[in-house]
Amino acid sequence: MKSKSLKAKKIIRLSFISSIVLFVLSLGAKIYLCGSLAVRNSDLEQAFLQRKRLEEEISKLSYIDSTLSAISSIEKQAKQIGFVEMTERVLAIDPSAPVQVAVLNQ
Repeated sequence: MKSKSLKAKKIIRLSFISSIVLFVLSLGAKIYLCGSLAVRNSDLEQAFLQRKRLEEEISKLSYIDSTLSAISSIEKQAKQIGFVEMTERVLAIDPSAPVQVAVLNQ
């Protein structure tokens, strides 16, 4: 009877110690995983903020591009650098010429 009772106590003690070790290991794993997830979450948040800034910059650049590529803006800049409006129609462009120049109807 004593051997059965000692055997049962050893099993209970071993189970208790195993449970404590398993609990401590799982607690350590949880703390490690939560810490690494928190770091990843902050990295992800930074990536979203950078993405938002880039999208805003793209929007601004698209607006600037659309204003600069408007025909009225191009005509205004051309006049500022000395271009004049055409008064005659273009007759042809000579594709065999070394320099591509429009030929005016004279």
